[in-house]
Amino acid sequence: MTLKEAYKILGVSKENTDREIKAKYKKLLIMYHPDSDPTGKRAPEDDEKIRQIIEAYKKIRETESGTYLEPYEFTWDAFENKRAFSERNIFFQFKIYDEALPPSKMARGRFVWDPDMEEFPLFAKSVLEACKEVMTDHDVTLTPDKVKNIFHLMMQEYILPTDAARKIGKKIREDGNMEVYSFSGFIINEPRGSRGSGINCGEPLNIYLREGRAVVEEIVTGRMLGSVSFDEDELYYVVLPLLEDPEVDAHATIIKGNSSRRNKEHIHVVIELRIPKGLADIPVSNGKLINKLF
Repeated sequence: MTLKEAYKILGVSKENTDREIKAKYKKLLIMYHPDSDPTGKRAPEDDEKIRQIIEAYKKIRETESGTYLEPYEFTWDAFENKRAFSERNIFFQFKIYDEALPPSKMARGRFVWDPDMEEFPLFAKSVLEACKEVMTDHDVTLTPDKVKNIFHLMMQEYILPTDAARKIGKKIREDGNMEVYSFSGFIINEPRGSRGSGINCGEPLNIYLREGRAVVEEIVTGRMLGSVSFDEDELYYVVLPLLEDPEVDAHATIIKGNSSRRNKEHIHVVIELRIPKGLADIPVSNGKLINKLF
Protein backbone atom coordinates (compact mmCIF):
# COMPACT_ATOMS: atom_id res chain seq x y z
CA MET A 1 0.00 0.00 0.00
CA THR A 2 1.37 3.41 -0.97
CA LEU A 3 1.10 6.48 1.24
CA LYS A 4 -1.25 8.07 -1.31
CA GLU A 5 -3.54 5.02 -1.14
CA ALA A 6 -3.45 5.11 2.66
CA TYR A 7 -4.62 8.74 2.75
CA LYS A 8 -7.40 7.91 0.26
CA ILE A 9 -8.66 4.95 2.33
CA LEU A 10 -8.93 7.07 5.48
CA GLY A 11 -10.33 10.05 3.57
CA VAL A 12 -7.63 12.40 4.89
CA SER A 13 -4.61 14.26 3.52
CA LYS A 14 -1.27 15.64 4.66
CA GLU A 15 -3.10 18.82 5.64
CA ASN A 16 -4.90 16.99 8.47
CA THR A 17 -3.39 16.94 11.95
CA ASP A 18 -2.44 13.74 13.78
CA ARG A 19 -5.51 14.19 15.99
CA GLU A 20 -7.82 14.54 12.97
CA ILE A 21 -6.33 11.48 11.28
CA LYS A 22 -6.70 9.37 14.44
CA ALA A 23 -10.29 10.56 14.90
CA LYS A 24 -11.16 9.55 11.32
CA TYR A 25 -9.43 6.20 11.82
CA LYS A 26 -11.49 5.53 14.97
CA LYS A 27 -14.75 6.47 13.27
CA LEU A 28 -14.05 4.12 10.38
CA LEU A 29 -13.23 1.28 12.77
CA ILE A 30 -16.51 1.89 14.58
CA MET A 31 -18.40 1.91 11.29
CA TYR A 32 -17.11 -1.48 10.15
CA HIS A 33 -16.70 -3.21 13.52
CA PRO A 34 -18.57 -6.55 13.87
CA ASP A 35 -20.67 -5.23 16.75
CA SER A 36 -21.60 -2.00 15.02
CA ASP A 37 -24.40 -3.11 12.70
CA PRO A 38 -27.74 -2.67 14.52
CA THR A 39 -29.52 -4.64 11.78
CA GLY A 40 -27.44 -7.77 12.43
CA LYS A 41 -26.65 -8.05 8.71
CA ARG A 42 -22.98 -7.31 8.32
CA ALA A 43 -21.44 -7.16 4.85
CA PRO A 44 -18.82 -9.88 4.16
CA GLU A 45 -16.36 -7.31 2.82
CA ASP A 46 -16.33 -5.37 6.11
CA ASP A 47 -13.48 -7.53 7.47
CA GLU A 48 -11.38 -6.57 4.48
CA LYS A 49 -12.27 -2.91 4.97
CA ILE A 50 -11.12 -3.07 8.60
CA ARG A 51 -7.84 -4.65 7.48
CA GLN A 52 -7.31 -1.86 4.94
CA ILE A 53 -8.18 0.86 7.47
CA ILE A 54 -5.69 -0.51 10.00
CA GLU A 55 -3.00 -0.94 7.35
CA ALA A 56 -3.60 2.59 6.01
CA TYR A 57 -3.37 4.15 9.49
CA LYS A 58 -0.20 2.14 10.21
CA LYS A 59 1.32 3.30 6.92
CA ILE A 60 0.62 6.97 7.70
CA ARG A 61 1.86 6.71 11.28
CA GLU A 62 5.07 4.92 10.32
CA THR A 63 5.78 7.21 7.37
CA GLU A 64 4.92 10.57 8.89
CA SER A 65 5.97 10.15 12.52
CA GLY A 66 8.05 7.01 12.65
CA THR A 67 5.80 5.48 15.29
CA TYR A 68 3.92 2.22 15.15
CA LEU A 69 0.27 1.40 15.32
CA GLU A 70 -1.02 0.13 18.63
CA PRO A 71 -2.70 -3.30 18.41
CA TYR A 72 -6.30 -3.03 17.25
CA GLU A 73 -8.79 -3.29 20.05
CA PHE A 74 -12.34 -2.01 19.89
CA THR A 75 -12.27 0.16 22.99
CA TRP A 76 -13.37 3.72 23.67
CA ASP A 77 -10.12 5.52 24.45
CA ALA A 78 -11.45 8.86 25.68
CA PHE A 79 -10.30 10.04 29.11
CA GLU A 80 -12.30 8.66 32.03
CA ASN A 81 -13.34 10.79 34.98
CA LYS A 82 -13.11 8.18 37.71
CA ARG A 83 -14.79 10.63 40.12
CA ALA A 84 -17.95 10.99 38.01
CA PHE A 85 -21.14 9.99 39.80
CA SER A 86 -22.17 7.35 37.29
CA GLU A 87 -21.18 5.49 34.17
CA ARG A 88 -22.88 6.33 30.89
CA ASN A 89 -23.39 4.70 27.51
CA ILE A 90 -21.52 5.80 24.40
CA PHE A 91 -23.77 6.00 21.34
CA PHE A 92 -22.93 6.07 17.66
CA GLN A 93 -25.40 6.60 14.83
CA PHE A 94 -24.99 4.82 11.53
CA LYS A 95 -26.55 5.67 8.19
CA ILE A 96 -27.73 3.55 5.30
CA TYR A 97 -28.20 5.49 2.08
CA ASP A 98 -28.26 8.74 4.10
CA GLU A 99 -31.02 7.39 6.35
CA ALA A 100 -30.10 7.57 10.02
CA LEU A 101 -30.53 4.36 12.00
CA PRO A 102 -31.39 4.27 15.71
CA PRO A 103 -28.31 5.06 17.87
CA SER A 104 -26.20 2.01 18.74
CA LYS A 105 -24.48 1.50 22.08
CA MET A 106 -20.72 1.21 21.52
CA ALA A 107 -19.25 1.35 25.05
CA ARG A 108 -20.00 2.20 28.66
CA GLY A 109 -17.96 3.97 31.31
CA ARG A 110 -17.20 7.29 32.97
CA PHE A 111 -15.83 8.71 29.73
CA VAL A 112 -15.64 12.45 29.24
CA TRP A 113 -16.98 13.94 26.03
CA ASP A 114 -14.43 14.02 23.20
CA PRO A 115 -15.70 16.26 20.35
CA ASP A 116 -13.48 14.38 17.90
CA MET A 117 -15.16 11.06 18.64
CA GLU A 118 -18.69 11.73 19.89
CA GLU A 119 -21.42 13.94 18.47
CA PHE A 120 -22.79 16.30 21.09
CA PRO A 121 -26.52 15.41 20.66
CA LEU A 122 -25.68 11.72 21.24
CA PHE A 123 -23.48 12.65 24.18
CA ALA A 124 -26.31 14.68 25.74
CA LYS A 125 -28.69 11.76 25.14
CA SER A 126 -26.34 9.42 26.99
CA VAL A 127 -26.06 11.75 29.98
CA LEU A 128 -29.84 12.20 30.13
CA GLU A 129 -30.29 8.43 30.16
CA ALA A 130 -27.64 8.07 32.89
CA CYS A 131 -29.44 10.78 34.88
CA LYS A 132 -32.73 8.89 34.67
CA GLU A 133 -30.97 5.63 35.59
CA VAL A 134 -29.48 7.00 38.81
CA MET A 135 -32.77 8.62 39.79
CA THR A 136 -34.58 5.30 39.27
CA ASP A 137 -31.87 3.43 41.22
CA HIS A 138 -32.37 5.83 44.15
CA ASP A 139 -36.17 5.70 43.91
CA VAL A 140 -36.34 9.39 43.08
CA THR A 141 -39.46 10.68 41.32
CA LEU A 142 -38.60 11.90 37.82
CA THR A 143 -39.85 15.47 38.12
CA PRO A 144 -38.72 17.88 35.37
CA ASP A 145 -36.83 20.13 37.81
CA LYS A 146 -34.90 17.29 39.41
CA VAL A 147 -34.04 15.73 36.07
CA LYS A 148 -32.82 19.11 34.79
CA ASN A 149 -30.70 19.84 37.88
CA ILE A 150 -29.10 16.39 38.06
CA PHE A 151 -28.57 16.36 34.30
CA HIS A 152 -26.61 19.63 34.39
CA LEU A 153 -24.48 18.45 37.32
CA MET A 154 -23.66 15.22 35.50
CA MET A 155 -22.85 17.08 32.27
CA GLN A 156 -20.23 19.08 34.14
CA GLU A 157 -18.55 15.83 35.20
CA TYR A 158 -18.26 14.58 31.62
CA ILE A 159 -16.95 17.78 29.99
CA LEU A 160 -13.42 19.18 30.16
CA PRO A 161 -14.03 22.80 29.07
CA THR A 162 -10.45 23.73 28.18
CA ASP A 163 -9.83 20.58 26.18
CA ALA A 164 -13.19 20.91 24.40
CA ALA A 165 -12.60 24.61 23.63
CA ARG A 166 -9.34 23.77 21.91
CA LYS A 167 -11.13 21.20 19.73
CA ILE A 168 -14.35 23.01 18.79
CA GLY A 169 -13.20 26.63 18.94
CA LYS A 170 -11.65 28.47 16.02
CA LYS A 171 -8.00 29.14 16.82
CA ILE A 172 -7.26 32.60 15.48
CA ARG A 173 -3.79 33.32 16.83
CA GLU A 174 -1.15 32.68 19.43
CA ASP A 175 -0.16 35.51 21.74
CA GLY A 176 3.00 34.62 23.62
CA ASN A 177 2.06 31.97 26.15
CA MET A 178 -1.62 32.24 25.22
CA GLU A 179 -3.79 30.66 22.53
CA VAL A 180 -6.80 32.65 21.33
CA TYR A 181 -9.99 30.85 20.31
CA SER A 182 -13.19 32.43 19.00
CA PHE A 183 -16.83 31.39 19.39
CA SER A 184 -20.03 32.87 17.94
CA GLY A 185 -23.05 33.94 19.95
CA PHE A 186 -25.91 36.41 19.88
CA ILE A 187 -27.96 38.69 22.13
CA ILE A 188 -31.65 39.45 21.75
CA ASN A 189 -31.95 43.14 22.52
CA GLU A 190 -34.94 45.49 22.68
CA PRO A 191 -33.95 48.79 21.04
CA ARG A 192 -34.71 51.91 23.03
CA GLY A 193 -36.52 54.68 21.24
CA SER A 194 -37.13 55.22 17.56
CA ARG A 195 -33.43 55.26 16.70
CA GLY A 196 -32.82 51.79 18.07
CA SER A 197 -30.08 50.73 20.37
CA GLY A 198 -27.19 52.47 18.65
CA ILE A 199 -25.18 49.27 18.26
CA ASN A 200 -21.86 49.77 16.48
CA CYS A 201 -20.23 46.90 14.61
CA GLY A 202 -16.70 46.27 15.81
CA GLU A 203 -17.47 47.65 19.26
CA PRO A 204 -15.62 45.73 22.00
CA LEU A 205 -17.63 44.54 24.99
CA ASN A 206 -16.98 43.22 28.46
CA ILE A 207 -18.23 39.68 28.97
CA TYR A 208 -18.53 37.83 32.26
CA LEU A 209 -20.65 35.31 34.09
CA ARG A 210 -23.62 36.46 36.19
CA GLU A 211 -26.18 34.12 37.73
CA GLY A 212 -25.06 31.31 35.46
CA ARG A 213 -25.38 33.35 32.26
CA ALA A 214 -22.81 35.02 30.03
CA VAL A 215 -23.65 38.73 29.97
CA VAL A 216 -22.10 41.56 27.97
CA GLU A 217 -21.88 45.28 28.61
CA GLU A 218 -20.47 48.30 26.84
CA ILE A 219 -16.97 49.10 28.04
CA VAL A 220 -17.30 52.89 28.10
CA THR A 221 -20.85 53.37 29.38
CA GLY A 222 -21.23 50.15 31.33
CA ARG A 223 -24.66 49.68 29.75
CA MET A 224 -25.83 46.08 29.95
CA LEU A 225 -26.80 44.68 26.55
CA GLY A 226 -28.10 41.32 27.74
CA SER A 227 -27.14 37.66 28.05
CA VAL A 228 -25.43 35.70 25.31
CA SER A 229 -27.10 32.72 23.66
CA PHE A 230 -25.51 30.12 21.40
CA ASP A 231 -26.74 28.19 18.39
CA GLU A 232 -24.61 25.21 19.48
CA ASP A 233 -25.75 23.78 22.82
CA GLU A 234 -22.27 22.49 23.65
CA LEU A 235 -20.97 26.05 23.98
CA TYR A 236 -22.99 26.59 27.15
CA TYR A 237 -20.93 23.84 28.79
CA VAL A 238 -17.61 24.96 27.28
CA VAL A 239 -17.58 28.76 27.17
CA LEU A 240 -19.44 29.51 30.41
CA PRO A 241 -17.10 27.53 32.72
CA LEU A 242 -14.08 29.20 31.11
CA LEU A 243 -15.52 32.65 31.85
CA GLU A 244 -15.16 31.74 35.53
CA ASP A 245 -11.55 30.62 35.19
CA PRO A 246 -9.23 33.41 36.44
CA GLU A 247 -6.48 32.22 34.07
CA VAL A 248 -8.65 32.76 30.97
CA ASP A 249 -9.05 36.26 29.51
CA ALA A 250 -12.31 36.90 27.68
CA HIS A 251 -13.86 39.69 25.66
CA ALA A 252 -16.54 40.03 23.00
CA THR A 253 -16.96 42.08 19.85
CA ILE A 254 -20.14 43.06 18.00
CA ILE A 255 -20.09 41.89 14.40
CA LYS A 256 -23.61 42.79 13.25
CA GLY A 257 -27.18 43.49 14.32
CA ASN A 258 -30.45 42.37 12.73
CA SER A 259 -33.88 43.81 13.57
CA SER A 260 -36.84 41.44 13.76
CA ARG A 261 -40.54 41.99 13.13
CA ARG A 262 -41.21 42.15 16.85
CA ASN A 263 -39.01 45.22 17.26
CA LYS A 264 -36.24 43.13 18.79
CA GLU A 265 -32.68 43.21 17.65
CA HIS A 266 -30.36 40.23 17.30
CA ILE A 267 -26.85 41.40 18.12
CA HIS A 268 -24.29 38.93 16.82
CA VAL A 269 -21.05 38.78 18.77
CA VAL A 270 -17.72 36.97 18.59
CA ILE A 271 -16.30 35.81 21.91
CA GLU A 272 -12.54 35.47 22.18
CA LEU A 273 -11.00 33.36 24.92
CA ARG A 274 -7.26 33.70 25.63
CA ILE A 275 -6.27 30.36 27.14
CA PRO A 276 -2.79 29.68 28.60
CA LYS A 277 -1.03 26.97 26.60
CA GLY A 278 -0.31 24.99 29.74
CA LEU A 279 -3.80 25.23 31.22
CA ALA A 280 -5.29 21.79 31.93
CA ASP A 281 -8.73 20.80 33.18
CA ILE A 282 -9.37 19.31 36.61
CA PRO A 283 -12.20 16.75 36.35
CA VAL A 284 -15.27 17.72 38.36
CA SER A 285 -17.02 15.54 40.93
CA ASN A 286 -20.58 16.62 41.77
CA GLY A 287 -21.54 13.56 43.81
CA LYS A 288 -22.30 15.50 46.99
CA LEU A 289 -24.51 17.97 45.14
CA ILE A 290 -26.31 15.20 43.30
CA ASN A 291 -26.94 13.24 46.52
CA LYS A 292 -28.54 16.33 48.06
CA LEU A 293 -31.15 16.28 45.29
CA PHE A 294 -32.25 12.72 46.04
